[in-house]
Amino acid sequence: MKVNKVLEIKKGSARVLEMNVAAPVSGFVRVRQTIAPNCIEHRVYKTGFLEWHETSSSLGHEGVGVIEAVGPGETKYQVGDRVVIFQGWACGDCWVCENGLGATHCINLKGPQQVEEANHSESGGAGFCEYRLVPNNMLAKIPDNLPDKYATAANCLIGCTYTPVREHHVTQEHVCVVGGVGFIGLATIVNLKYRGAKVIAIGRDTKRMARAAELGADVIINSEDEDWLAQVKEHTIDGRGADFSFECSGYPYYQQRCLDSLRHYGTMVQLGYAADQGPDLKWELNTECGICWSKKTITASFDVDFRHRREILETLCDPWMQDKIDKLVTHTFPMSRAAEAFELLNDRNSVNEFVGKIHLIPGE
Repeated sequence: MKVNKVLEIKKGSARVLEMNVAAPVSGFVRVRQTIAPNCIEHRVYKTGFLEWHETSSSLGHEGVGVIEAVGPGETKYQVGDRVVIFQGWACGDCWVCENGLGATHCINLKGPQQVEEANHSESGGAGFCEYRLVPNNMLAKIPDNLPDKYATAANCLIGCTYTPVREHHVTQEHVCVVGGVGFIGLATIVNLKYRGAKVIAIGRDTKRMARAAELGADVIINSEDEDWLAQVKEHTIDGRGADFSFECSGYPYYQQRCLDSLRHYGTMVQLGYAADQGPDLKWELNTECGICWSKKTITASFDVDFRHRREILETLCDPWMQDKIDKLVTHTFPMSRAAEAFELLNDRNSVNEFVGKIHLIPGE
């Protein structure tokens, strides 16, 4: 057994524990992580709420690093390979997996506890740790010319917003609304601009909206303006509304605005992921007036497809894309100072600087 540094997060507490991590069994590798990005785990520090796949010491799901041990019979990966770790443990055999779709939409998806049980290990199933046990189908080799900082964006940044933009064939012919401009909304703007679309960003936070403009948003609209919808339509062909809208908060406030902003036959893509379980998550949608008469479509995604993994890593090698990632990833902390990172994320409205994606460095 190897000693592993693991981040334990509870309400108001984040500390590094030392736990045992086992050698990988067949079908797994063990990765020494160099970067473990924060996604929405700061909400555990704030509220103590855990999702079905989490415990206080099995949090985090993004990561990059170097393989330092492989399971018996492993031939695809070897010690020393630099890899990006995609979230979850997809079965590889269901209809979703066989068609190369989103791994976290796998019908038989398993979580960190199942990873640890399969490897007879005390730790290593989740992302906030120094040594991580990973199913080999949830890895991709990092190109030699791609630094770790940019490779991390293949997960919950450029990656999780890449597939929904790509699969809807968004081009320079389209007008797209992005509602709810946190780090997912900002990354969506980047993916849309990469494909040439006209982007209208609607939001309330002045620092985030300023960053949206820096990233290339063509139009910035305050979602609290009484005429916000008229402003959106003013920037669309014949005032008909947007071709696509991307909802990036997970809350009804922006869900309704994103739906309303669409033209007839438009498509709303739900990207926002609100992890808490409060009453604000109940969207009272009138399907007849909101969808049927205008023939609008609502769909959802929060993952990069298997079939797009190599493509996204090649995209991340583009200097244009790396410049945008530099504007999205704003802070780096050693994992031992994770509490400071979570405090900053939870209180970002009280600081003058823009706070975007935060990277934690395991082992420090």
